[in-house]
Amino acid sequence: MRTLDFSGSASSSRVSVLGETASVFYARHWLHQIGIETSNTEDCQVVVEAGSPAGPPSLDPPAGGVTRIILWDFQQGWDGNGLHAAAAAGVSWVIGHADGPPLALPFDIPEKWCGLIGANWALAALLGIELGNTIPGRSVDIASADILRSFADQNAGNHAEVEQGWRRNGSVAVEHGGIYPQGYFACKDGHVGIVGRSRKDWEAIRDVIGRPQWADEPRFDDPFELAANPEEVDELLTEALSQFGRDELLEKSVRTGATLAPVYSANELLERGITRSGTFNENQIANLPFEIIPRGASNGNEKNGHLVDAGH
Repeated sequence: MRTLDFSGSASSSRVSVLGETASVFYARHWLHQIGIETSNTEDCQVVVEAGSPAGPPSLDPPAGGVTRIILWDFQQGWDGNGLHAAAAAGVSWVIGHADGPPLALPFDIPEKWCGLIGANWALAALLGIELGNTIPGRSVDIASADILRSFADQNAGNHAEVEQGWRRNGSVAVEHGGIYPQGYFACKDGHVGIVGRSRKDWEAIRDVIGRPQWADEPRFDDPFELAANPEEVDELLTEALSQFGRDELLEKSVRTGATLAPVYSANELLERGITRSGTFNENQIANLPFEIIPRGASNGNEKNGHLVDAGH
């Protein structure tokens, strides 16, 4: 195992985060979450900075062998934000119902992805520097629209197979060949998200909502057949869900493995103790390919604030 030492001031002399755009803000946030202190000067090995439409920094050779990671809230060379990125990437076009308008992604999701990937690039650059595999003076441009467009491209083959264009289609997952259900449905005290990816999923969902007898009716037994008549099934599904509250449905889903989850507000998550305090939980940290030494801590293997072999 390799160890990245982010304790003390070692990291702040190595990574700078410059700019105040949303993507840069989130990159700084992710880096701080794993213990990397960032400076606001260019006297370092890695710079994460905001792209400027007036002149992309990546067109200029980085000075002093610094690795530069340029983040764009929209598209390289363009001014804009995540709303523009989701629109230009074709993502907003498929969010919502067929008779409604395209919907935006909430909570700066495009910029958060851009910042997260930018932070990962900074970590990769530091790792490469330690291993001697990073060529000094490289520049990397990361744009929210490119990230979202890569998600859309992954489904292009599915759309070609079913000979249907990617479109808003409510609770029917057109891009997966017409699987039903996929969406949010009303229940006794709110809404729940349900995805039936297979016959096994649909069997578990039927059991949770108290409708195992639907297995005796061919038109209600196969999620692919359900997609042919979603309006009728929507009504029956909503009627069944009206007998249960979100907490009860969550408990049943956890116990049975049904692909169903309640829609909670942020306050409701806090009230139920569902959220966790940090970016990583203990299981996630244990599965990382390197060991994280938090600020002010030591594992006895560090060497001048550098990546070292932990002997695993």
